[in-house]
Amino acid sequence: MSMNQNKHNIVKYLPTSDIESTWEMCVSGIGFQSIEYQDPYPIKGHPIGYTFNPERGRIIDEYAIVYITKGEGSFSSVTCNKQKITKGDLFFLQPGQWHSYHPSTETGWDEYYVNFHGNYFEKLMPHIIHPSYPIFHIGVNEQIVKHFAEMLDCAIAQRAGFQAVLTGILMHIIGIVYSINKNQDYGTASMQKIQEACILMRENIYDKFTPEDIAQSINMSYSNFRKSFKQYTGIAPHQYLLQLKLSKIKDLLSNTDMSIQEIAMKLNFESADYFSYFFRSKTGINPLSYRKEIERQRDKAKRTHFKTNKS
Repeated sequence: MSMNQNKHNIVKYLPTSDIESTWEMCVSGIGFQSIEYQDPYPIKGHPIGYTFNPERGRIIDEYAIVYITKGEGSFSSVTCNKQKITKGDLFFLQPGQWHSYHPSTETGWDEYYVNFHGNYFEKLMPHIIHPSYPIFHIGVNEQIVKHFAEMLDCAIAQRAGFQAVLTGILMHIIGIVYSINKNQDYGTASMQKIQEACILMRENIYDKFTPEDIAQSINMSYSNFRKSFKQYTGIAPHQYLLQLKLSKIKDLLSNTDMSIQEIAMKLNFESADYFSYFFRSKTGINPLSYRKEIERQRDKAKRTHFKTNKS
């Protein structure tokens, strides 16, 4: 069974209100684009000022990070000659500098990106980026993809204080990238394959596939894959998948109004009853009780906040 080729593209641009004056940093856009063979690029949905013709390039007035987890393409800027970009490369865009980038029409690519600005970044980023070569060869890194996924969920929900959460996660990503680049430590070829497998599991969590499918997708025998996976993560691939599902269930129960039946179907459980059994066996509480407890805690926090402000 092959991995899902129709991944959900997400393009999200955000209100910043007065967050920048308080935190001196904010995130203005976040997204994921899966570009297949000969697909147009960039995809539709970007506002004026962000969309561009790769042949002409563009200039933006903020920083951005673009991380490629599949495929290849090219990048160039006013300070950096045209460079080939491959899976595991991350590059920074700098405010006021012409740049252009695009996937190869032969391979396409999977791209995570985030746009950000603020006085804090104006001071920090010159110490992170070398103007003539803003490309970091960090390899495929499941932790970075996880953080991008957290940012996407946060940007979609846009709960109170979401900008503070987004900038905190962004700083963690920048820290990981900086550390990997300084140490030139992105793992062996085998470790890179396991990282790729973890990303495939995370990105295809709503699809029906098995650890055997994952092994086939990264060109490893299942026995070698299972052994290597357990060596690097400490658990078997099947258990890792279940952990991802449990985390996603908690997110959907906490941040959506989806019914138990809808969540069970979305995550491919054979029935709502089995879904409830699975959740209770892992958490000690049934899904509805978990949702009610989350709502109770939120209501309590809101009442406390209201009383504090009133006094």
